[in-house]
Amino acid sequence: MEGTVSLFRCERTARIISLLSGASRWILLSHTKPDGDTLGCGSALWSTGRSLGKDVVWGGPDPVPDSYLFLAGTDGFLSGVTLGSLSLDRDTVVVALDTSTAARSVADLSGIPEGVPLVNMDHHHDNEGFGTAVWVDPTSSSVGEMCWMLLRNWGIPIPPEAAEALYTAIVTDCGNFAFSCTTPRTHQAAADLLSLGVAPEKIDQLIRCSRTMEGLRLRGRALERVRSVGSFAAVTWIGKTDFQDTGSSPSETEFLVNELLTVRSVSFAVLLVEDDDCVRASLRSRGTLSASEIAHAFGGGGHPQAAGCRLPLPLDEALTSLTAFLEEKNDTLRSAAAR
Repeated sequence: MEGTVSLFRCERTARIISLLSGASRWILLSHTKPDGDTLGCGSALWSTGRSLGKDVVWGGPDPVPDSYLFLAGTDGFLSGVTLGSLSLDRDTVVVALDTSTAARSVADLSGIPEGVPLVNMDHHHDNEGFGTAVWVDPTSSSVGEMCWMLLRNWGIPIPPEAAEALYTAIVTDCGNFAFSCTTPRTHQAAADLLSLGVAPEKIDQLIRCSRTMEGLRLRGRALERVRSVGSFAAVTWIGKTDFQDTGSSPSETEFLVNELLTVRSVSFAVLLVEDDDCVRASLRSRGTLSASEIAHAFGGGGHPQAAGCRLPLPLDEALTSLTAFLEEKNDTLRSAAAR
């Protein structure tokens, strides 16, 4: 793979490699409501840093979902960590992974002491560009793919547990190579990781076959409520009482929104999940309507195929507001098609 990876060298990876190699302490940060990409990258860099003799701390605003607890380093993940509690100094580098806005990271991210570098590695096209060393690559399927490039460009060995973590990051963010963000480079990264001993069936079993009976009952409630919007979208929702009634947890909603896209004629899917202070919307698209466009309209962001936003409304009002917006979009699309 060395000849192929050399095509991906860039000044930004060189700068990040210099910061990581020169620091004795790495602080790795995953975003709110962590998914497979941010966690896979955190685990991979945790393993790699420890193999280099670095002091590595990894955490984020929210806990690791049960389905990702197999990743190396999750047993020491600091949920709710603040940078102020970690005594940062000039021998420290902070790395934000898969985090498009500072608001999606730890609460005091803006309070990093002067002289402590903040690396921002992301693949969201709408990343706000925070940090002192910024590498945003929207052409990558995942930050996992970017981390693979970083380590290969660095020329250091990838520990076996880091290879599994990178593979997890990639496959969860590109839909097992089914999403349009999948490129030849994505497959090159996967092939390289397989050559290091990653077993795809093992990773798939760990990620997708870890549901509970309570989680299945929760999904059943959501699927019973699916309603169509126009001729192209499907919407469903989960309330706080659904978690209580079924004995399930919010982490068990992962990948649920993708199931709506399996319905014939549906090219846009929405899952609303009621939280304590808002309603979280997960948006997925397989058509011309951009998920990030809809998310931006409600103060969120993401990719054209996958995005999200928070609506500071009661669940019924959030459902009405988002549904009405999609109906307007449907009318616009139909008018454009009729021209």
